[in-house]
Amino acid sequence: MRGTRASQPWQLFGDAAVTQRGQLGEHMNTSSSRRALLGAIFAAALLGAAGSAIAAAGGAPRKARVFVKGGESIVPNAYLKLSFHFDAGTVPIRSGGTVTLTNLTTEGHTLSIVKASQVPHTIRQLQNCSACLAIDKAHGINPEGPPVEGPPPNLLVNAGGPGFDAPGDSVIIPPKGRGAPVSFKVTAKPGTVLNFICAFHPWMQGRFLVK
Repeated sequence: MRGTRASQPWQLFGDAAVTQRGQLGEHMNTSSSRRALLGAIFAAALLGAAGSAIAAAGGAPRKARVFVKGGESIVPNAYLKLSFHFDAGTVPIRSGGTVTLTNLTTEGHTLSIVKASQVPHTIRQLQNCSACLAIDKAHGINPEGPPVEGPPPNLLVNAGGPGFDAPGDSVIIPPKGRGAPVSFKVTAKPGTVLNFICAFHPWMQGRFLVK
């Protein structure tokens, strides 16, 4: 990362890509009838809750698209602007649904799942992103070494079960024009929040809301 971390560790990126989740009736007076009525109300409540859950799940898309946007600019004697970002940053997705990543920039990126506590919030945390270093190494990248030609050795890192479901899961996103969009399944359980960053530009952040 220029300005805060080392420049991304390759110069050229090949064409490799990864394609990889009724009415209750009349008034009743007897005790047994009241118990029956209460049972019917309870059952109706359960059915209503189940229906709400189904509706909530139905509201989450089976497919989602995330774009990488932004760039670099400089104002001499003023500032360097790095505007790379994920769009959208908050992504509802059904468990088992598919996410497709499209890079609209000329830089390579990652989408990497991290713990909430590992998401950087300050310049110091950006400069000392231990999760980023671990992700780089998992992809076969040596951030301390010289830039190398070609894509990193490991385009996909699967730290948990199949699909994206746990911190450490990560995928390389090739620069625009150097490969097809990247797709993967989100397999975390409904109710899970998966925080993600770009390990090369860790101010790029977002989260999957798994339904």
